[in-house]
Amino acid sequence: MKKSFFTFLYHEVTDIYTDTGFQRKSNLPYKHGIDEFYKNIDIIVDNCDDIITLNDLAANSSGTLLTFDDGGKSALRIADYLEQHSLRGHFFITTSMIGQKCFLDKNEIIDLYERGHIIGSHSHSHPNVFRALKYNEMIEEWSESKKILESILQTKIDSCSVPGGDANRATYKAANECGYEYVFNSEPDLRVLSYKNTLILGRFCPLSGTSMMEIESLCKHKNLWKYKLVRNFKSVVKIALSPVYYYIIAKRGI
Repeated sequence: MKKSFFTFLYHEVTDIYTDTGFQRKSNLPYKHGIDEFYKNIDIIVDNCDDIITLNDLAANSSGTLLTFDDGGKSALRIADYLEQHSLRGHFFITTSMIGQKCFLDKNEIIDLYERGHIIGSHSHSHPNVFRALKYNEMIEEWSESKKILESILQTKIDSCSVPGGDANRATYKAANECGYEYVFNSEPDLRVLSYKNTLILGRFCPLSGTSMMEIESLCKHKNLWKYKLVRNFKSVVKIALSPVYYYIIAKRGI
């Protein structure tokens, strides 16, 4: 039986953008206001009766997952609200930022894990364009992050998400070699793909300001073509402009 999962991707939740997460201007579209995010979750809860985590993946052929990248301080606020709905999320941590201003510290990561949330890797240093790394650099990013998180939590870390979502075959090969069983990218796709025994899941990323009607449509898997069209267009532009694109992104940050 083919499996199909819808995964939401969020980052920070705050009314003061300087309080949490990366501080680059290009990160602002990924920082939701508190009330806005709460309304997003309320709509998701009202329209999706199959909200699961990776722990439930094997037993389900479909479902909705909630993921949160970067590891900013607002993860604690996010977790609090998810738990009000008896939900658990997936928090992917940029390990070089642990304990830094605006980011989770070790004890907060442990707290999230003990509350039942999934902790995964978002690489070690959050390279601006992950797929542009050399293979040995990918291995270093995945392995270092995994080692740090496993040391903090004293448990196996088997999931990761790709910084910026830009992945290629080498990205998945490196993740597989480092022992990850699940890789999330930012491709708007319901299908579950794989590289050897590593599963690859796509994600849909509502930006700050996305209408509540659009969130409801996403829950019902409507108008997904728009997200795919935008993502495909960006991919074509990146390929066409590379390496100029990589240079610009490296300067601006993502």
